[in-house]
Amino acid sequence: MPVPVAASTLGASALRRRMSPLALLTGPLLFACFAGGCSGSTDDLSGPSDQTDGTGGTILTGGAAGSGSTAGAAGDEPGGAAGSPGIGGQATGGSGGTTGTGGSTQTGGSSGGGTGGGSGGGGSTCYREDYHPTADLSDLRSAYAPQHWLDTMLDTLERRHPDGFSLMDQMKADPWLQQDFPTYFEMSDWEGMIFAVDTACHEETHGWDYERALSTPGRHAFYLRANLTLTAPKLSFFPRNELLSYAQQGGSVTAFYDDYLTGEQGTYDFVALADELNAYINGLACATSVGDQFDDEYMVSYRDGVAAHVLFLLFYIKHARTSYPSLYAQWKADADWQKFVRFSWARAHYWTDESMTYAFYGIDDAPIWARINQQDNRLEMENFTGQSPDAVACTP
Repeated sequence: MPVPVAASTLGASALRRRMSPLALLTGPLLFACFAGGCSGSTDDLSGPSDQTDGTGGTILTGGAAGSGSTAGAAGDEPGGAAGSPGIGGQATGGSGGTTGTGGSTQTGGSSGGGTGGGSGGGGSTCYREDYHPTADLSDLRSAYAPQHWLDTMLDTLERRHPDGFSLMDQMKADPWLQQDFPTYFEMSDWEGMIFAVDTACHEETHGWDYERALSTPGRHAFYLRANLTLTAPKLSFFPRNELLSYAQQGGSVTAFYDDYLTGEQGTYDFVALADELNAYINGLACATSVGDQFDDEYMVSYRDGVAAHVLFLLFYIKHARTSYPSLYAQWKADADWQKFVRFSWARAHYWTDESMTYAFYGIDDAPIWARINQQDNRLEMENFTGQSPDAVACTP
């Protein structure tokens, strides 16, 4: 198990500013812990997700209180008779081999995190994405040369995560990616390149989304998968700083991410918030595909960022419903926004559950998922989509 100490994955010098054709883009708020505790550093990229890390608190490294049993008999794993309830208490794996709710993936086990069961149907019919976590990389690792880090990252993703490869392949000519990005990571060895995969996919999701939005005036573009991209209208969304009271009610479980809701960032609306959610999910997906190559001396916040933005999504839906009924009705009726919300919910659950193989991929995400899975918050997803949250996670 990784031992915690103060550090940021981005190091003492934060990522610098990056200009896209549409807006200044930013990197993910990312924490790493090793040898004793956690602290962050300023992530200095400006734009919709510019933010400052805080000082880490208690690190949850998993343990006896797992987030549920494995998926039920209809999935790839048998339903477990043991296992504590899912962290939201809403859906757990079945006992005695009954159908579980986590699809064909584990929803926690001994890691202490997970989604508490994201889907209602169990089995292979639930939402899945194409990735190959055991594809051989030994030749790429043995031949690794720092000057060819990007080519090697592309080859790695092509074998392990085709959707991540397609994204990065389309963005590989980005001058920022080629020239600036490698200065923020230690690319001298294979492990350094692997460490950079999450942020590369996160950043280039922003790049893809904002650059494509230039050709769709009044709409924003989203890369979810190679075969699933969409554009959604820029409705009269309210600033996301109106969510801060929701995040802080009862004590914030997203403290490291609440800066997204304050200051200049707080003036940005749902389009920027949605792009962050999309980027965090894509980053987690790419990282999960290479988790077996990761130096687990570190604990990283890959799952935390996804969970925080799923919770912000629910808060945004709730505030729109209660305070902006006309916007809520328009938003809810829009087919593209419905697709974005539904697939983001399903993808967040899927990749969180898949990443549970790597306990060190989350620092303190379990309390965030517990808040997501509170009945009143889950009800917002049901009201918006017209289906139960479990059904949406299984068949978006």
